[in-house]
Amino acid sequence: MALPSGFEGPKEYFEKFFNFIQKYEYLFNFPNTDLLVNEVLDKIEMNLQELDIFQEVFDIRKLNCEYLTDFFEDLDKFDVKYENFKDNDNLEFLIEVPLSVKKKHEIAYLANEIENVCGNIQCDTIVDFGSGLGYLDEQIFKTTNFNVLGLECNETNYVGAKKRQRKYYIDSMQRVKYIKHTIKPESTNIQEFLNDKFPNCKGFCIAGLHACADLTVDAIDMFLKMEHARALIIMPCCYHRIMEGNGGFKNFPLSRTLNEAYEEYSGFKYLTVPFLRLATQPPHMETEKIEDYVFNLLSRAVLQVYANEHNCKLKRNKRKAVRLKTLDNNFEAYAADAVNGFKLFLNKSGQESQVVSNNFERNFIIEDLISIWRQIPQLTFKKSAVFVLLQNSMQPAFENFVLYDRLVYLQEKGIEKCMFKKIVNEKISPRCLALIAQK
Repeated sequence: MALPSGFEGPKEYFEKFFNFIQKYEYLFNFPNTDLLVNEVLDKIEMNLQELDIFQEVFDIRKLNCEYLTDFFEDLDKFDVKYENFKDNDNLEFLIEVPLSVKKKHEIAYLANEIENVCGNIQCDTIVDFGSGLGYLDEQIFKTTNFNVLGLECNETNYVGAKKRQRKYYIDSMQRVKYIKHTIKPESTNIQEFLNDKFPNCKGFCIAGLHACADLTVDAIDMFLKMEHARALIIMPCCYHRIMEGNGGFKNFPLSRTLNEAYEEYSGFKYLTVPFLRLATQPPHMETEKIEDYVFNLLSRAVLQVYANEHNCKLKRNKRKAVRLKTLDNNFEAYAADAVNGFKLFLNKSGQESQVVSNNFERNFIIEDLISIWRQIPQLTFKKSAVFVLLQNSMQPAFENFVLYDRLVYLQEKGIEKCMFKKIVNEKISPRCLALIAQK
């Protein structure tokens, strides 16, 4: 169930949630890199002078503070309780491949959930949206009697899956088929693929592990419009990558109910990319130190301050611009490592931004960066820690808001059997929820 217990229905829930994000907009509605530029921390009204917020065991909810009391009282209204995940000691990942513990765990439990759901309905085939190298498909083959059709848009992954199958899993070639195909809302050829590969197919389930961006919504629409689609079991992620358009997003809001609230509460101001980034953001793990989060946050914010002061913008040179794990929270090392990680662009009004130089040291004065860092007061570090913890506290409510919209959409389309369920251990994989629907 994705509706918090204190609300009678989706309309009230959506409206109250808009009230909440309007009140606490300053905690999320901007890129976190602009934390210092926007002076966000000034809005956190707490006396932290004598508090050791970086102690090993720290529970922000236990602080006696009016600001926090009000915040958590507001936030807890949107708390959602899911059934606890249940470990299955007999479940094994049966594919010989060097994957992380997290990936093996996700594949084994998603395949198990598919068997549990589809074993009781008229479904003999699984259509895997975004099949990658075929690990989930081979796990389904080894643990169930279903046929599997893997659809993959990436040429390298598609070819890799076919090669691996011919080399290692030749016994699956009759029941596991791969097709290179980009799934789009208007796709009409999936039934043709099924007729070609599995002509005796009587019903199928759409499945997907880490269905990024709009793929989950595309899967929902396919499920709704295809006659022989009996079930949908998909794990959504990367909400911040959904397609933008017309000042908002193509597939968010999705339900009629949320769209109505969106119009009434000027939702375009709040349901933004930063909102979806927070909904996507993995929660702070107990094994990770809060000071590491704060260092990463403020280090990047210092670069933004410098760029802002010099009328410039920053652009990453590569996906991971700085190797944070090797820096030991040393800002001088951070700045030196960012030399190859960022490019500096000069903002010029009415013209295309121009690259000033790829040489960080010549265009950034390292001493000035270090000076900005050293001028940060200790209170800012403490407030940054509070900021991280408050965002971490909001993340489940933000994610639930996005997911519940999709659930309401299905219900509005007449699908009564639909829910979100924890199907993996959230301590191993934070993206633990699967959307499960049946006709």
